[in-house]
Amino acid sequence: MSYRFHVHRTKPAYRLVTADGAGFPDGTDPEDWRFTLARQRADTAPDVARLVDETGYCLFKIGLRFDEIA
Repeated sequence: MSYRFHVHRTKPAYRLVTADGAGFPDGTDPEDWRFTLARQRADTAPDVARLVDETGYCLFKIGLRFDEIA
C-alpha cells in the first residue's frame, strides 16, 4: 500500500495524507491541496499509516508550538 502526501496551498504548515487511490475526506476541497509525494507503507510513520487505515486520512501540522497545545 502507498500513501499520498499533500500540502495545503494557503496554509503550508498543514499536511494531509491519504491512501493511494482514495478520494479526499468529506468537506475537503481537493483544490486546496497540492500533492507532494507518495510513500510506501514501510517509508510512512506507523501512526500516520494507522490513522489513514482507520479514518481514511491523517491531518497534521508541521511546526506545532507547545503554546498551541495548552
